[in-house]
Amino acid sequence: MYLSRFGVKNYKCLGEIDIPLTPIHVLIGENDAGKTSLLEAMGALCASSEQLLADIFPKPWEGRELVNHGSDQASVALSGQWESSECEPAGSGETTIRYGFTVAFPPTGVQCRTSEDWLESGPDFRRQSLKTAHVDQTAFHLWQKGHDPGHTIDALDYKLLSQILKPAQKYSLNPRQMAMPAAFDKRRRFRMDPDGFGLATLLDDLLGHDPRAFLELEREYCALFPQFKSVRTRTEIGLYRYEQAAGMFGADAKDGKAIYLETQGGREIRAQRASDGAILFLGLLALAYLPEPPNVLLLEEPENGIYPKRLGQVLELLKQLVGREEGVRFPQIIMTTHAPYVLSFFEPEEVTFLSRPADDPNGPVRARPLRDAPNIKERMGDEFFLGELWYNLSEEELFGDE
Repeated sequence: MYLSRFGVKNYKCLGEIDIPLTPIHVLIGENDAGKTSLLEAMGALCASSEQLLADIFPKPWEGRELVNHGSDQASVALSGQWESSECEPAGSGETTIRYGFTVAFPPTGVQCRTSEDWLESGPDFRRQSLKTAHVDQTAFHLWQKGHDPGHTIDALDYKLLSQILKPAQKYSLNPRQMAMPAAFDKRRRFRMDPDGFGLATLLDDLLGHDPRAFLELEREYCALFPQFKSVRTRTEIGLYRYEQAAGMFGADAKDGKAIYLETQGGREIRAQRASDGAILFLGLLALAYLPEPPNVLLLEEPENGIYPKRLGQVLELLKQLVGREEGVRFPQIIMTTHAPYVLSFFEPEEVTFLSRPADDPNGPVRARPLRDAPNIKERMGDEFFLGELWYNLSEEELFGDE
């Protein structure tokens, strides 16, 4: 199952948004159009399954800073709908479930509480209140921790929700940082930093945890990048963090791991000398092979620093893997982009356009699925890519606004 619809109300610059999503989806729009805020809101919904409400939103914040300034309410609402994808295994059945909650923020302090918590399931999607008003965590989180939620929600609904609502991972990946040797750090076990630093130790964690799974990752990677025949990690001096401005190892250098790729000709090359696209995809593939992989990956502008043709190869591979029926299940991917070239690999139903009203540049952001643009498929035809239409047409022209 995948997150097929997401709703948010009054979070930061976002007004009231309810958008359809696909297994791999792109958010577009100008700067300050709310793309990052929308990813944060999705991350908050997913994180609510395991964290206190005050911890699901990126810090720093205080009081009602996160509530949209134009709202007359002191709360933020988040919701999701999950349904079976076309690549679900045969016999798994078709199921749709909806879940959401509202978070109330007091005027001061770093705290918040639920004011509404609900679930919809079954053929009629009758809304059921989970009755956790005024607590600092959701009813589902309490159930996950073994507490009796004190209501009559079917346990099967909670069990299904526990399979699909898991913390997401959000990255703005930098292949140069990903390729650097990294020092061992227990705080980063089975994780990378938000920019991808620590890929070397993540791969080493995977190898130590399950050598067979690592060999499968290596086999799959080399099949997709046939110039390589193996992926290796070696013990070397690494950093807890690589400071690009320094350009060298500093006093905090410790024992760590470095990535080497062996070519079909038997030559070993350091990850720093491999293409950005090859390193970016190695990191994304590693996330899919985690012992507990995320159900959702949130990526900011994956095109940064990557040669367009290499990026195209990575995007095509990701689309294949997200929708495949066999092998390791790849997470759903929600990404932002400023590059029209990226849209060349997507259909209108896989893209959502974010913008502020033309007559109110300080107004709340709205989200418009490109599938709703009039005659969008016919306008693309055989001559134009979706990115070309986005680049050459204004929002008004694209959506046929008066």
